[in-house]
Amino acid sequence: MTATAIDLYAKQGQFVGLSAHEAAFIGGIGSGKSHAGCVRGLMAALGMVGRHAVRTPNLGVVTAPTYPMLRDATLRTFLDLADAQGLVQQFNKSDMAVTLSNGSEVLFRSTETPDRLRGPSITWWFGDEAAMYVLRVWEVMVGRLRQYGRRGFAWLATTPRGRNWVYQLFVTDAGARRMIHATSRENVFLDESILEAWENTYSGDFAAQELGGEFVAFEGLIYPEFRRELHTFTTPPDGAFVYTVAGMDWGFANPGVLLVFGIDGDGRMWQVAEYYQRQRQIDEWVDVAKQARATWGIKAFYCDPSEPDYIAKMRAAGLPAEQANNSVQTGIQAVKARLMQQADRKPRLLVRSDCVWTISEYESYQWAENRYGIKDEPLKTGDHAMDAQRYAVMGVDAGRKPVTATVTRWA
Repeated sequence: MTATAIDLYAKQGQFVGLSAHEAAFIGGIGSGKSHAGCVRGLMAALGMVGRHAVRTPNLGVVTAPTYPMLRDATLRTFLDLADAQGLVQQFNKSDMAVTLSNGSEVLFRSTETPDRLRGPSITWWFGDEAAMYVLRVWEVMVGRLRQYGRRGFAWLATTPRGRNWVYQLFVTDAGARRMIHATSRENVFLDESILEAWENTYSGDFAAQELGGEFVAFEGLIYPEFRRELHTFTTPPDGAFVYTVAGMDWGFANPGVLLVFGIDGDGRMWQVAEYYQRQRQIDEWVDVAKQARATWGIKAFYCDPSEPDYIAKMRAAGLPAEQANNSVQTGIQAVKARLMQQADRKPRLLVRSDCVWTISEYESYQWAENRYGIKDEPLKTGDHAMDAQRYAVMGVDAGRKPVTATVTRWA
């Protein structure tokens, strides 16, 4: 196969050419971050990082926050690039490993359980959508960069998620680390109509983050009570759940969301799974809901009431779907009440740590100002998981509990 040129716009080219051992491409959605990160990975596997020659064959690792994100985006991008250059010798799907024609190997891994990333020494690591990781991922992966006894290379590509550890490392304590920043509009390969659609959808701080790629310290958070160290978990509670429910928010251009909650004997809600996807038709969501029910034993789906025909389709498929209570202010107060610590110092609403979209929305969900400067309604961007969890909380707190108990198994 004949090699083909890889087109990059200016900021992508600058990033790929960085020689720093630790680097980041921080940009808005659609700014070509993942593409640039994969190009840099391909070059590293072939023996060059910026102006540094690296020994080959070498071992590199590419990560993403979840396996679906890894499979559907980052892996696909890397394979497309490598295939176009005729470099893929073997792709082992079960091992999520690519062997290139020069003998270099690239492993693709999820960061859902950081300590499982420990393994052999590597030459390079690319962390895609890294702002959705916990700091522990960086700590583990940087410790692996020692193949052939030489210091390796780490780079991230991400849209910011507030001023978290990525901001701390690459802005506050940058030192020798290097960062390239790009807005969504700087990507000359994006169609103008896409940019206009985004700019008509996003506003305020959320637009600054999602399109401007800015590290935003969000003002007027709706859920300032939410703290990762208090409200997230990695292992299930002791014993089986009494029952499980789901909250559903419809979407197509915007993401559709299905969140699954297990309710324990004390009435606590444990969010154990999220299904978060754009451009899914209702028939596809019915299939997703069936899969979720088979996995988690869901007894009630509390659904966005704006699409009664969709709820009817769910029911026709044998799913226990009903219209959710969409009282926004009451629902927000119900969620806030559950986020508060109780007498045992635990909240009554928790989120599994790999539900990265839900966590991201908790940390950026804002009040919008009306024309009088009063913040009395949520900003209608980045709220899809927040709506779904509100539907579920309202359903559970209303006391509409299924009679039949079930034992939930963990994925």
